[in-house]
Amino acid sequence: MTAVKAYLSAFFILLLGSVLLLRGEKDKNEFHSISGKIIYQGKQFEQHPNRDLGKYRYIQIKEYPYPFEIFIGKDAGDFKPKFERIDELKVGEIITVYYDETQNTKDERLNRLVQYIDKQTEPYYARGTWDKTLGKFIIVCGVLIATAVFFLKKAGKLS
Repeated sequence: MTAVKAYLSAFFILLLGSVLLLRGEKDKNEFHSISGKIIYQGKQFEQHPNRDLGKYRYIQIKEYPYPFEIFIGKDAGDFKPKFERIDELKVGEIITVYYDETQNTKDERLNRLVQYIDKQTEPYYARGTWDKTLGKFIIVCGVLIATAVFFLKKAGKLS
């Protein structure tokens, strides 16, 4: 591997970490939001989840084409939400969902990027610090890789 390729890899790792960190730092109003009537609420949706049964909830609202998958795991080691009262929501109620969306959302026909859920002005869900924590970890890894490449190049181990 050449130093240029290794530096490019470190750059992309730093970029990914930065994107996650910035998403974790966003204010609620910086996300997409949609208000609508709940048409489905439950612990499973079609074949989902395919792991960790009981740690997810699914909500679909009439005004959005995909169901939302919401992680609510609270075990040690889980990136638990800051706040969660999802099971109190009922079909027919009007909620506002604040979310992000990627191509993966469209490909899987499932949105896993719910950040907040409010009913009227009352919060029912606030995502935890997963994005910030993972973003910081990935940035540190990118810096370590770039540093290692620098020293390996200096030692003549990389061209």
